[in-house]
Formats: sequence, C-alpha cells, structure tokens
Amino acid sequence: MVVVLVPTVFSVILLLPWLHHLAINVICIGVSILGAYETAHFFSERGLPTNSGIFPVAGGLLPLVTYFEVSGILPSGILIPSLVTAIGVILVREVMISKHDEFPKVLPRIASSITVLVYPGLFLTYLVRFSSLPSAGISLTVFLLIVFVNDILAYLVGSLLGKGTRGFLAVSPNKSIVGFIGGMTGSVLFAYLSWLVFPEVFAGKLVVAIAVGLGVGFLTIVGDLIESAMKRSSNLKDSGAVIPGRGGVLDSIDSILFASPLCFYLLSIAGGGR
Repeated sequence: MVVVLVPTVFSVILLLPWLHHLAINVICIGVSILGAYETAHFFSERGLPTNSGIFPVAGGLLPLVTYFEVSGILPSGILIPSLVTAIGVILVREVMISKHDEFPKVLPRIASSITVLVYPGLFLTYLVRFSSLPSAGISLTVFLLIVFVNDILAYLVGSLLGKGTRGFLAVSPNKSIVGFIGGMTGSVLFAYLSWLVFPEVFAGKLVVAIAVGLGVGFLTIVGDLIESAMKRSSNLKDSGAVIPGRGGVLDSIDSILFASPLCFYLLSIAGGGR
C-alpha cells in the first residue's frame, strides 16, 4: 500500500499544480479530518470525556481555511481568528452543562477538545502554505523527501548498527542514538543535494539548505516520538487501521507534522522559491 501511496502523492504534487495545488490540498484536508478523529480516539481509549462530534471536523478543516486564505478567497490572517473562535466555542460550551456530576469532566473535556482541534489540523496548515511559495511543487517535494530519507535511514542504520544504543527514550525503546544520527545525517545530505539541483528552493543559499536539513531532520524524529507517546498513553499499537500494513493516518504523517512549520518559515523568510 505504501509503495503505491508515496508515488501517488508525489505525482499529484508535481503533475496537478493548478488552482494553488488544489488536488494535494484536498488530500491534506481529508487526511487532517481522519487524523483528528484518530486523536479523539486516543482520549476515548483512556476513558477521558471528549467532544467527538464536530470538533474533529473543525480541526480537520483548518487546512481548508488556510487554502482559502492562500488562494485569496478569504483575507490573509483569517486562520488565527477562526482558531480563536473555535477554542472560544469549546470553552463556552462547558458553561452550558446542566448536571452537577458533569463538572469533574470539564477540564479533561476542554483539554481533549482543544488537542483534537489543533492536532493534526493546525500543523497540516503549513503543508497547505507551501502552495504560496513560487516553486511550491518542488519545495513541497523536497521537504517530504527530506522527511522520508530521515525515516528510512534512521530505521536502516538503527536496525543494522544501533542495537547497543537503544532504549535511551522510554517512549520508543526501539529507537537508537545511532539511528538518530543516521537519520539526521541523511536529512542534511539530501538537503545539500537538493540545493545543488534546485538552488531556487533555498534562495540559492547553502546555509538555508543546511538549516532546513538539520531542522527538518530533528523535528521529523520529534514528531514521530510525540505520536508514540500519545499511542503509549492510550495503550494502542497503531493510531488506526486506515492504511493496511502501516496503521492509521497519524502513523504515516507524524514525522511530517512538527517539521512542516519550520521548513515553511525557513524557506519563506529566506525567499526560497523565487
């Protein structure tokens, strides 16, 4: 399944660039909604009260608001007031409870609802923001490949050479220091190679490419560990069963989530894609 999905994603990015990359952004919106429901499932598995109705959809639609912003349909900066409004609704909703025995559930329900609202939707808005870069398709492809290279090399190097350095993090005992170094090295090297082939992505600046490689490499690993912590807390092996042989949606995008904001800002501030 993964062998089919990965080439399909890159084909959509590079071959269907019309309307601010509408095709890949529609996929991003769908993934965001599914990921929000998987996040809500983490809380329900722990027996914590959740608003599992509209809030996963609202969180999942944050990339849609961002797409409208990038496309000029909605004014620039509309995402923040939209997010503040949604959080306000979550808080005000707790005022409306009518039973005294509901009060102990207020704090965990607020926490779960806000988490579902922003994870993964808020982070995925930055994938949509790549569409605002002049060389959007190439920039997004380079970013995703840096993430994938990190994942692959961290696994291979860790499996082959890292057995003696495993267990340094309780949240993911099979992760190794050697695998971490292998993934980071792969990210930096691939960013350097991308700079040689597509210098415009990094505004022609090698220092930007190295910063992207280091930053994306590190946050790729952090994103994976964060989702591992959430799964361990809810006693789940996978976030879902949407992707055969892979698990849930979050299992496939966890590495991307934390790295995408940093990469977008580095490229945008540096003037990448121009």
